Amino acid sequence: MKQAADKFTADLFSNRLRGRPPKLAPKTNAQRQREFRQRRKFDFLISVTRNDKSDA
Repeated sequence: MKQAADKFTADLFSNRLRGRPPKLAPKTNAQRQREFRQRRKFDFLISVTRNDKSDA
């Protein structure tokens, strides 16, 4: 226990919230949707390797 006049010592058991800490700069739903659409725009791109050599 710290003294009432002590302004420099931190509390050992501070009142912390349970769970995951909140984000400092959360995204709006519009920002999330825009990023989702940008990702979906390029979903059709698939890398394909062509093998011209044939053993048969």
